[in-house]
Amino acid sequence: MKKIVILGGGIGGTIVANKLAKKLSSEINKGNVEITVLDKKDYHVYQPSQLLVSLGIEDYDQLIRPERSLLEPSIKFYSGNKGDIRKIDLANHKVISADGTEYNYDYLIISTGSHLAWNEIKGYREHALSVWDLDDVLKIKQTLDSFKGGTIVVNVARLPIKCPVAPVELTLMLHDLLRKKGIRDKSRIIYTYPAPGVFGIKQANDLFTEMFKERGIEIVSEYVVDYVENNTLVSQSGEKIKFDLLFGVPPHKGADVLSGLEIADRRNWIDVDKYTLNVKGYDNVYAIGDTTNLPISKAGSVADFESGPVAENIAHDILGTSGKVLYDGSVFCFCVGGIGTSSYIRYNYDFVLPVITPTTTIWWMKLMYNRMYWSLTAKAVI
Repeated sequence: MKKIVILGGGIGGTIVANKLAKKLSSEINKGNVEITVLDKKDYHVYQPSQLLVSLGIEDYDQLIRPERSLLEPSIKFYSGNKGDIRKIDLANHKVISADGTEYNYDYLIISTGSHLAWNEIKGYREHALSVWDLDDVLKIKQTLDSFKGGTIVVNVARLPIKCPVAPVELTLMLHDLLRKKGIRDKSRIIYTYPAPGVFGIKQANDLFTEMFKERGIEIVSEYVVDYVENNTLVSQSGEKIKFDLLFGVPPHKGADVLSGLEIADRRNWIDVDKYTLNVKGYDNVYAIGDTTNLPISKAGSVADFESGPVAENIAHDILGTSGKVLYDGSVFCFCVGGIGTSSYIRYNYDFVLPVITPTTTIWWMKLMYNRMYWSLTAKAVI
């Protein structure tokens, strides 16, 4: 029997598991293939909706589904201590969970995502709320409901981050929200970014920078926060910014279980071949989604795009069929231009499509897709 083990549910792990289950259904039914998904959590969060829920645009119940309900019935799923992987033994083709259970594999797919490293900046957790943190989502809504005016700072602490366009989206929607509340003229919005500009892709950066200027949003770029105290951001160069509300994007890193492995760097990002997504040095081990070190966006769409080639190539190998499918670096991200309008960013390793001015039509496409994700994308229907 060929055993496929997938570390992490979430967008990447769920989609690749379902694609494999569909492609290998006959072999699974014959008892020749077994697919296992392991995750500490027993629920699945659609993280792109956290921003909209925090601003009262979507409901909280749109965010979460039981992981088991999304997986094909033939897939084995273990959570809690049985799914919380504490050791990856690449030499012996096995992983070991918190309760000591060993899972042997013929193929391993690592989809353990990116994680918030709050403690890397002194005072950050005590002062900041973050739409990247599920526990903060409803707190942000409550805080904004009672906000009467003042200085709001949106701070990106370090790069890379998941959903990299979301800080820009948050800033533009905050402007609209404050205007609707009638307190925009009583408020100051400051956007700080650790690199030049407001976003990493030039076409999008140019568009967003102009939109910020039109709305009176202040930009402080190449601002690298050192610590936070007394409602004040302090940069590594000593520049201070006072705030009444701080919406922060904490530093990100790969999963702790990857720490110290030769396949991961000091931030726990995994070194993979940019086309095959093989972990370098291991033909039977793959990594997808946020957990890789690829120089592309850490976005949910990336995990979706990557899941296809990985599932295809493992299926070809098991079935003995020819063909090699390569990942071309595809990324697609909706990018909201304020409440009620959106654009999108589409690129791969070789090209970037023009970023169009946000429209109402694309906004409704985004909202519809967020609902369709559960029944279509997560279940690998499309």
